[in-house]
Amino acid sequence: MQNKKEKFYLIEKNSLPEIYIKVMQVKEGIKNKTYPSVNQAVKELGISRSAYYKYRNSIFSYHGTDFDAVDVFNLIVEIDLISVTKLLRIFEKSSVKMMSFQQSPVMKGISSIQIICREIMKDNIDNLMTKLKKENGVIQITHQAICD
Repeated sequence: MQNKKEKFYLIEKNSLPEIYIKVMQVKEGIKNKTYPSVNQAVKELGISRSAYYKYRNSIFSYHGTDFDAVDVFNLIVEIDLISVTKLLRIFEKSSVKMMSFQQSPVMKGISSIQIICREIMKDNIDNLMTKLKKENGVIQITHQAICD
């Protein structure tokens, strides 16, 4: 069995055939719940279901990332109520690329933690902040995006 390596090309949207743009509109419409079903979406956008299913796994949106951008999360936590391991798992499950983790010494059960990440999409930041705020033991959390 031959191991086939996929190749990807980054192409400007205006250079794509219309069918690819419409397939992306269907995918985004389903994701954003603009359309209740694939049937409804393809009807409204004027493409066939077979065209959608043919190309849906071959085209993806690209939301350019600035490789010099970092996101800094500063947390103040009560260590008795939440473990550092649990915090790290929340970041891991959010598929962020952690670059740095620093924790201050624990004083009276309280510690400050700084986590620096790279290449996080806006939606992931919002979801991550929501998850962290819900955790028992997280006293305060701030986020700062730093672009070079």
